[in-house]
Amino acid sequence: LTEMKEHPFFKNTVDWEALEQRQVAPPYNPSVESDRDLQHFDTQFTDEAPNLTPDDPNVIAKIDQSEFDGFEYVNPLQMSKEDAV
Repeated sequence: LTEMKEHPFFKNTVDWEALEQRQVAPPYNPSVESDRDLQHFDTQFTDEAPNLTPDDPNVIAKIDQSEFDGFEYVNPLQMSKEDAV
């Protein structure tokens, strides 16, 4: 972050404290039509086929699962109608 603050583009133009406190209005706020509106992303990326990383049981076994205690998020795209509240 220090390197970025010292960069000539940002050095004397950004109030970093106000930015950290979220008191700075964004210079550009794109309009979106829905949660899945991709019009502001280059098609070079949106046309790529998804490449999911396979689960490696050995890696998952080494992760401290207690970090997820109380975490109940379920991806709405993976919910069936019966699961929806």
